[in-house]
Order: sequence, then C-alpha cells, then structure tokens
Amino acid sequence: MSPVRHEDDFRSREIESWDSWVEEAIEEARQRGEFDDLPGQGKPLKIETNAYAPELNLALSALKSAGYAPTWMELDRQITTGRAELDAFLERSASYLCSLRESLMTHDGRGPRPAPKEPDERTLVGRLRAFWRSLVNLLDFASDLADEPLRQAPEPTLADLPVIRSRMRAQYLEQAAALDKLVMEFHGALPRALWHLERTRLGPEAAVRRFDARMDRAWHGPDECLETT
Repeated sequence: MSPVRHEDDFRSREIESWDSWVEEAIEEARQRGEFDDLPGQGKPLKIETNAYAPELNLALSALKSAGYAPTWMELDRQITTGRAELDAFLERSASYLCSLRESLMTHDGRGPRPAPKEPDERTLVGRLRAFWRSLVNLLDFASDLADEPLRQAPEPTLADLPVIRSRMRAQYLEQAAALDKLVMEFHGALPRALWHLERTRLGPEAAVRRFDARMDRAWHGPDECLETT
C-alpha cells in the first residue's frame, strides 16, 4: 500500500514513497528560489571531521556551511576558548609572581632593584599591579590631612606577595566558576547519543587545588617559574 501524505489544506494524496516526496519537495523549493543566496552556494560542501562523532560529519558540515550550529556546538567552542584563556592566566600569574619574588629576594636591602618584567597591561595580571599601586595611593591620600602632592606608590615588598597572590587566586576562581557553568550548560544541551563528548568539570575545590599547586611550584624558585610539562 502506498503511503499517504496529508497536505496543509487537509487534503490527502497517495505518494510513491517518502523518498520521492522529499525529492519532489526539495525540487519545488529550489524552483521557488528558496535556496538562492545561501552561504557557499555553488561551492563544494566542506566536510568537517569530528573524531568523536563521525556519524554526524555530513549533517554538521551542512549546518556550518549554512551559518548555523547547534547550541551544544557553540558552547563547546566557548569552553575550548575559555579553558585556553584560564590556562594562560594561570601561567602569566605564576610567571609574574615568581619573577617578582626572585627580584625582591635578590635585591632586598641592596639599593635600587630592577623591576620584574611586567605582563601586558591589558591582561588581568597587568591590571592587578596597576590596581595595587592605585590602592596604595588612595590610602595615602585618605590618611594625608595636609594638601601635599600624592606620593608615588612604593614598589611591592616580600610582605605584599601573599596579598598579590590572594588577588590572583580570586580572579582565577572567578574565571573557573564561569567556565564550569558553561560546561554544565553544555551537558544540558548535549544530545543523549553524544554523551561521550561530555567535558570534565572544574569545580571550586578542583580549581583551588590547581591554582595552589601551580603557584606553589612557582614559589620554589626560578626553575619552576615556567610550566614545563
């Protein structure tokens, strides 16, 4: 028995097969121009490969070519970017704290010391040091009752290192929490058939352990300033 197709106006008609009906519908849409001016029109479809879900390569490539992507794919991209930024922040923080500590220990009490190499002021670590100096200036101003010019903020000392590290830690944990939230959203949007694509979460306790372990290694000396593994 031939399948029956119910039209939008509630009429029904027999069709040869569902495959032939799909082909007919596509051809009618093409003749109406509904496929005109689509991204990549007239070009071969670039097949994106996914080692974790190869059965979806063709479907996902077609979506990407048309400028669309499932929510879980967009979240996956954001997670990849977020993790790279979080790792970079941790390495910059460890490198800066290590070089600052070495500079302070080497030149402490021996006259002017060269300033440690500062990170780009556009980074969080660079803004952190600028904030530290601004805070010292602000405290000096608040405690100065006379109309004297503001004194230049002093360079950090060894006693300031725990405070600097604490502020870096707070920044890192804030970014880690935002990343972990993305991972949970990703898991919620991921189709059940793709459960194997789930990402490892970075909860608060894991983030604390990761930050402290990296900073502890940097604290032990110049050989540990840069991650080598």
